[in-house]
Amino acid sequence: MHSKESPMYPTRHLTLPTLKQRTGRAVALAVLTTAALTGTGAADALALPATPPAAGSTATADSSATVTVTGGTTADAGALREGAAAPAAATLRDRIAAAARGQIGVTESDSACQKYLTGKGQTCRNTSWCAAFAEWTWRHAGVKSVPTTLLGRGVGKWGQEHHLFHTGSPKPGDLVVYGPPAYEQGGHVGVVVSVNRDGTLDTVEGNVSNKVAHRHIDPRTAKGGVKNWKISGYVTPPGA
Repeated sequence: MHSKESPMYPTRHLTLPTLKQRTGRAVALAVLTTAALTGTGAADALALPATPPAAGSTATADSSATVTVTGGTTADAGALREGAAAPAAATLRDRIAAAARGQIGVTESDSACQKYLTGKGQTCRNTSWCAAFAEWTWRHAGVKSVPTTLLGRGVGKWGQEHHLFHTGSPKPGDLVVYGPPAYEQGGHVGVVVSVNRDGTLDTVEGNVSNKVAHRHIDPRTAKGGVKNWKISGYVTPPGA
C-alpha cells in the first residue's frame, strides 16, 4: 500500500491537461479514475486496456489509493472528488464503488451526512441513515431505479420485489443486506466495493459508529444492525 507521494509511482501527478493532449478529455478522466480505483500511477493506467471491464468483473481497489489532479478546471477536478460519479467510460459498478469510497469519513458531527436524507424530512442525527446512504450512492452513480426506504432490511425486500435480490456471488456495486428482507427495523445495509480472491469483501457502509466507514468482512460471519443480523443477501443495481 503506497501513499500518493510514493516513488513507486512517480507519474501519478500527471496533470489533466497533459493527459488531455495525449488522449482526449473523456479518456483522460477515465484514466485518472482507473488510477484512483486501482492505486496505479496515471502513466501506468494509460497502459491498461482501453476497453472497460465487464459488468461481472471484480475490483480490488485499495481504499487508500488517491490521485492528484492539478491544472484542470473546477469541473474536471469535481469529477474525482466528493464522491462524484466516475466518468461515463467506467462501468456502472465502477461508478457506484467510486461514489461510495468518496464518502468514507463523512460523519454526523458536522451534519455532512444530511445530504443522504435530502427530501426525506429526517436528519441523520435522529434516524438510521444506512439505507439513505446506499440509495444516495446508487443514485449518484446514475442508477435510475433505487430503493427509497430508510430500513436496511427494507432494501432487501425492495430487491426481492424487483427480482434483484440474490444470496450469493456478490459483485462491486451490489448492496449487502444484513437481516432477512422485510420492511422492519433492526437491520443494516452497505455497498460492496471490492470482492477479494479469498472470499472476503470490502464494503462502504453508512451510519457505522455515526459515520461512513470502510469495512473488510467475511460474508459468512459478518454482522450488522442493532440486532446483529448476519448477511441475508445482496441487491444488484438495475442495469448493471
